[in-house]
Amino acid sequence: MKDINIKVGLTAAIETKVFNKSSAEEMGSGNLDVYATPAMISLMERSALSAVSLHLPKGYTTVGTSVNIKHMAATPIGMKVRAIAELVSIEGRKLTFKIEAYDSREKIGEGQHERYIVESAKFREKVYGKLNL
Repeated sequence: MKDINIKVGLTAAIETKVFNKSSAEEMGSGNLDVYATPAMISLMERSALSAVSLHLPKGYTTVGTSVNIKHMAATPIGMKVRAIAELVSIEGRKLTFKIEAYDSREKIGEGQHERYIVESAKFREKVYGKLNL
């Protein structure tokens, strides 16, 4: 693996608006028209990816492998939400993030997320090799 210049403490935040397509009802994770847990997890993962992606060599990325979160408060359609990720641990290729999500009024989620650094071409080759079995 090439030299990777990633350091504990890197952060990123991503903000979006809650649309119908990200509701629990639309995503199939519930019956209400509120921000879905899977949508919040996706936003959290995107913030973690964003925190480190610019610091990786060309041809490398990270893949999510573990998410452990609490969805603590509901958010209505139309409100903005923001996810913040902070890199808290590096163990070889494994990166661990503290992740939090907020709407305009309160914290709505928190937890931990793990990602692994991979070489994109080798990863795709391995995954798509499954089709030739």
